[in-house]
Amino acid sequence: MSEGNQEIQIKNLKKLLEGWRMAVLPIKSIFLWEQQWHPCAIVATVSVLYFIIWLMDLNSLATFAIIGLFFNFLDFIVPIICNSICSPSSWTGQHEKVFDEVCRSVVSSYNKTLRQLCQFYSLRENSPFMYYIISISMLCTLAWMAASINNVFLLYIFSVVVLLWPGIQHRGIFNTLLGMMHMAPKTIKLQ
Repeated sequence: MSEGNQEIQIKNLKKLLEGWRMAVLPIKSIFLWEQQWHPCAIVATVSVLYFIIWLMDLNSLATFAIIGLFFNFLDFIVPIICNSICSPSSWTGQHEKVFDEVCRSVVSSYNKTLRQLCQFYSLRENSPFMYYIISISMLCTLAWMAASINNVFLLYIFSVVVLLWPGIQHRGIFNTLLGMMHMAPKTIKLQ
């Protein structure tokens, strides 16, 4: 991805999030776990939302419609609340710097994910055997999990992991776990 194209993506994202910019700063601190209670708040919020979904016991289409209505309501109300609570004069250069950093991080993560998907799909031409082994095994595993485990619970686990992932990466927890697995004692085969 060229540097100029990435700058255009950042500019477009900043324009898209203009009404949300005062809300983006606290959301960033929550997702990066700047306080010890932030992971608990994320899990608790997701748990309450999924508990409400579970209590409503809607079919899949109605659930997606309710979730869509919820996100549309948030997209409508958050800019209004942000503009009424915070005046434009309270937006400082430091706030703009953090907002720019968040937008750069989002665009960078998006481009990295897109590159990884393109690399995976390039396997289809470069190494079709590997592509089909990976695709079929992942799809069979997903089908088995979906048949064995409640789909709402799977979606709950997925949501929690996705929302906790920025903090896990920021704190280096995943790299620490990988390092511990590499340092684990090797088993010796007795012959």
